[in-house]
Amino acid sequence: AAFPSLQKFETEIIAMAASLLGDDNAVGTVTSGGTESLLMAVKTARDWARKNRPEIKHPEMILPLSGHPAFEKAAEYFGVKAVRTSLRPDSRADVDTVRKAVTANTILIVGSAPAYPHGVVDPIHELAAIAKEHKILFHTDACVGGFMLPFVQKLGYSVPDFDLSVPGVTSISADLHKYAYAAKGASVILYKTPELRRH
Repeated sequence: AAFPSLQKFETEIIAMAASLLGDDNAVGTVTSGGTESLLMAVKTARDWARKNRPEIKHPEMILPLSGHPAFEKAAEYFGVKAVRTSLRPDSRADVDTVRKAVTANTILIVGSAPAYPHGVVDPIHELAAIAKEHKILFHTDACVGGFMLPFVQKLGYSVPDFDLSVPGVTSISADLHKYAYAAKGASVILYKTPELRRH
């Protein structure tokens, strides 16, 4: 590495994030902010699909209406169609709508923990189960909640499952410059496997 000290910092940050977010063995990258983390999630899914699902020529990702606008930017950059799905009356992603939106072209499903407009956590467990059933990727956007929700849980409050411990969740993003109180811009994306990170 050209900058061993930076590599050491990154490795330690990733290890701390992984221990908080459900999988000590997760791998990842420090990025310049939440937008880059979400871009990397979509780029990873696109390139994963190119290798593992080469029959897909027009990839799609399922994005609840409350999903962050950076996913739309990623769709534009990486040639992945964003299929927007409706919300329940409580502003959380509607699981049935997501299930119906899956097609042979779907490569990624997205959920938020919490979604930034409303501060509610999507039903990640149920959404990730749909992705697992269809053998596709699932990203939890915990850019806002990733460094807050684990501590809210430790205080004894009820928090829906959202992290890498949930079956089917293949990546998660969490912003260091939000509730990890780092200076802007700094975020983390974690992947379940090194193979995924390579994409």
